[in-house]
Amino acid sequence: MVTADGFVTELDAKNHASIERLIGSLISGVAKESFDVPDVMRLILKASIEAAEVAALWMADCDDLEMKLLLAEQCGEGAKQYRALSARLAAVGADVAGYDPRHGGYSKVFAFLRSLQTQEERSSAGHVTAKALSMARLEALATFCDNKGDADTAHLFREQLAIDERRYYEEGKRMLAAAAATEESQARARRAAYRTLELAGDMHEPIQLRKILLKKR
Repeated sequence: MVTADGFVTELDAKNHASIERLIGSLISGVAKESFDVPDVMRLILKASIEAAEVAALWMADCDDLEMKLLLAEQCGEGAKQYRALSARLAAVGADVAGYDPRHGGYSKVFAFLRSLQTQEERSSAGHVTAKALSMARLEALATFCDNKGDADTAHLFREQLAIDERRYYEEGKRMLAAAAATEESQARARRAAYRTLELAGDMHEPIQLRKILLKKR
């Protein structure tokens, strides 16, 4: 068995290799569906509200005080991100009131994350894995916005949202190292990370992207 710190380093490295492929799939899907800047902002809106709700659900039955406080902060950050994205959508003239990211149902990633029970699973899937994916997605979509001539939205993604996500990612690695001290806990954490990325890959399919945005072809 590897040490807890070694396990986190190894898991993180494997995650990043998978995340690179997922981001390539996402950008391909965005291009194929001819999405514009408001569309990608709506994708992030849905991710923000789901992450905040998962944090709220986990907080209710979390025994570890530090993690409970982190989850409480994450709820607030999720709401702040949502407000900032909504304001930016309004600034570019997009319909804000007419889009509710909960319409069409919650994602498979949300359903999986809310089912997790142990601290190592939650830290692995919800923070180390999901936040690493979120940071990569924000950077890729910021580049998309730059290419569309919208530097302000790109700046929002990179300089506000991604910085928030990095904090929870780093805290998640620390908490995972504290929780994954046995072979069994490491196995649970590894499975949780793998399943999170597997489900995220399904969400990047064009049909799922259209579903998130309530679009029809």
